[in-house]
Parts: sequence; C-alpha cells; structure tokens
Amino acid sequence: MSKSSWSAQRERGGRIAYWGMKSMFAAYRLGGRPLFALMLYPILAWFFVFGPSARRASLHYLRQLKRAAPALDLTPSLRLSWQHYLSFADTTLDKLRVWSGQFNPSQVHMHGQAMMHARLAQRQGGIMLTAHLGNTEAMQALSEHISELTLNVLVHTQHAQQFNRILAAQAGTRSVRLIQVEDLNAALAADLSERVARGEWLVIAADRVPVNAHTAARTLNVDFLGATAPLPLGPHLLALMMQCPLVFAVCLKAADGLHVYLETLSEAQTIARAERQPWLQQSAQRYADRLAYYCQLAPLQWSNFYSFWLPHA
Repeated sequence: MSKSSWSAQRERGGRIAYWGMKSMFAAYRLGGRPLFALMLYPILAWFFVFGPSARRASLHYLRQLKRAAPALDLTPSLRLSWQHYLSFADTTLDKLRVWSGQFNPSQVHMHGQAMMHARLAQRQGGIMLTAHLGNTEAMQALSEHISELTLNVLVHTQHAQQFNRILAAQAGTRSVRLIQVEDLNAALAADLSERVARGEWLVIAADRVPVNAHTAARTLNVDFLGATAPLPLGPHLLALMMQCPLVFAVCLKAADGLHVYLETLSEAQTIARAERQPWLQQSAQRYADRLAYYCQLAPLQWSNFYSFWLPHA
C-alpha cells in the first residue's frame, strides 16, 4: 500500500476525527441537522477540492464497482464522487443520532436476529466482522435489540479513550465497550479470549490493514470487486485460535431506516496445522465476497477514501 493508505494517515486522521466529532456533537445539540450540515458540508467540500488522493480513491472504488457490477449502471464521475462524499456526511449524522439515542428503534430493522439469539441461548461468544460500510456505530442498536448481547469493539486508534469519553457523555451506559488495539500481544489476546469464553462478542472492522509499518505478513490478498486487495489476517487468525464462530455484521441505510444484516461466515472448528493457511485464505475471501455483495446493495455507503487495492488493480 502507498503512503496514502489509512495506516499512514491514522495519526493526523485520529486527531481530526476526535475534534471533528466533538464539534459535530456540539453543533447537533445546539442546532440539529441544519447547523450540523452548515458546519460539515463546507469542510467536506474543502476536502473534496483540495484532497486529490481521497478523491482519486473514491473514483477508483466507483470504477471497480462499475466493472464488477455493470447492472448497477453507475457512471463514475466527479459528480458521483461528490455524492459519495455526501453519503459519508449523511452517515456521520446518523452516527451522532445513534450514539445520542435519537434514532427510533422502530427505524432499525434486524436481519439474522434469530441466528444470534440461538447462539446467545447457548452462551456462545464469537467474533463479528464488520466494515466501514454504512453505519458501524449501529452496533449499539444491535445490543439494544438483543439485550443479552455484549459487544467489545476493537478500534485501531490511540484516541479510543477520548472517543469513549465523548460517547459516554452522549449515550450513557451501553453494553458496548471500545477496546484500543495497537498490537495484539499475549495479555490482550488472553483478555479477548476470556470475553469470548464468557459469551461476549468481539466486533472488528476487517476491511482495514494493520497499522504497523511492515504489514505483508499480516495480510491476506483477496479478490474484491474484481481486483486484488489486502485484508488483515488478524480477525481470521483470532477466530482460529479461539475456536469461535465468525459472523458478518453490517448496517445499511435505506428509505425506511437502518437495516442490520447478520450472517454466519464460519462456525467454531479445529483446523489441522497443514490446513490453516488455506482456511485463513478462504475465510478472508468469504468476508470479501459478502462485503462486495453489500457494497452493491449500497454503492455509496462504503467509506473508501484511501488507496485500497494493490497497485496493479
């Protein structure tokens, strides 16, 4: 990946995101959606005009989607890229609404709820693989629809504690915990394993490569929308080590509200050493295939504004 990858930009992006979210919360509290839009859209326009790498990444994604799904009849252009940016802004507002408890539960539609109830009835924990598609913060809504579900959201940013404070001030106590992950050491792995053993679930965005500088050994190359892209090895390896199920979880916005989709990717199983690498590769590809499917359902809701595919894509 190039220097425009998310890991190269995470420190600057983390500071901007932290203070940006803090300002957006204040604006939304004071003036609702109009003031929120008044603040956000000029900032968005500035990044669109003066952020060529993000704009190119948006157009690259739209072109890949057009090639992979011609039935969508997309016309990649600056206009469509701007709509992609606007969709990101709309999702940001929904994040604020969800975390501040202002999203009507009747506007959240669950798909796969019975599957999760069955797992929780057996006190089965596991790993939910989500993505930067739609409203990942709606995992909070998931915990409210399934009250016995406890979620631990792994975040790759040193600003997790600050975000925790902001979100706690907005939302009060939730059965959702953010866990900062810079690197998966033995102590953290043991803690996560204990949580899964208790029947809790880990939530990991599996469409971002590790933040470490040397990532080749920590990624798996998959076919995504017709081109080769690296995905993190960690989430799939964790499931193998913990012998726990993997569930795909994503939340998309539609005319009638938010739709949370839950699908089983794999069950808990023991894999022989000789078969581990093929299993990991297949697991990452299954995830990529489901992510591609949902990107086609909501083409402008994947927050892809960085170089994602390998250079030859």
